[in-house]
Amino acid sequence: MASMDDGAQIAIRRWGDPAAERVVISHGNGLAIDAFARFGAELCRRFEVIAFDMRNHGRNPQATAAQGNWPRFIADFAQILEAADNAFGAKPTHGAFHSLSSAVCLLSLTQDAYPWQSLTLFEPPMPADAGSPLHKPFIDYHVALSERAARRRESFDQPADLAGSMRRSSLFSLVGDEDIERLARATLRERADGSWQLCCPPEFEAETFRIEAVEHLRPGLAKVSCPVRLVLGERDIHYAAILVDIGRELAADFGFECIELKRATHFMQLEAPETCASLVGGGEFEIGNAPGNANA
Repeated sequence: MASMDDGAQIAIRRWGDPAAERVVISHGNGLAIDAFARFGAELCRRFEVIAFDMRNHGRNPQATAAQGNWPRFIADFAQILEAADNAFGAKPTHGAFHSLSSAVCLLSLTQDAYPWQSLTLFEPPMPADAGSPLHKPFIDYHVALSERAARRRESFDQPADLAGSMRRSSLFSLVGDEDIERLARATLRERADGSWQLCCPPEFEAETFRIEAVEHLRPGLAKVSCPVRLVLGERDIHYAAILVDIGRELAADFGFECIELKRATHFMQLEAPETCASLVGGGEFEIGNAPGNANA
């Protein structure tokens, strides 16, 4: 466990070959990194993998976020990286982050530099510039997500109940049964009475979806100097096309590389773990050369 400066505890795990090049991974809002086990296993073929759950997610004990969720996530991020380097030794490091953690990673670089070799970011939910036509639709989408998360069922008799609910949702239509079961188990913790509770409280997840809290930090992304590649889903089948549009605009505004994967949506690391892992690290990225991609 790594201790944050407000006393919160973050579980950091190391997978794979300690002698290999390093990649750090984390997950999106309401999820848990253990759900991305197949993606992590693919990365372990080439990397030492450092994995962690965001505050109030996965294996981490619950903790307050007195500063507000987003400022606290950003502060945690730098401290987690420092703790990993202290525990396992500093070395050249790549990042491969999904959704919430990918946005936090970018925003952390507006405040504290970290010597990333490269960043591969899967659909970071970064608000558009206030003058962009995408700004209002993106904020409105996240307000709706926040309202839905606040009403989320928090307790289950067993993980299979949550897995069943996920199978009925169009959000997970491209995710296989085994990965849905793993996701359900990773996002729940067992209570003393044998029932199961969401690791991430619905009110905390709802607050995190209030993404407008960080839109003022967007201009600072001009400071990001390491290689960044954004990985987006296929717009024509995506249940939230605004995430693809916002990713395209982010890439254009800040000169980031961008790829769109065919037959993939926001949960692409569950849908296509091998392809997603193949995009992490390595040399210069060229759109058109990775398996399963489509030019933006």
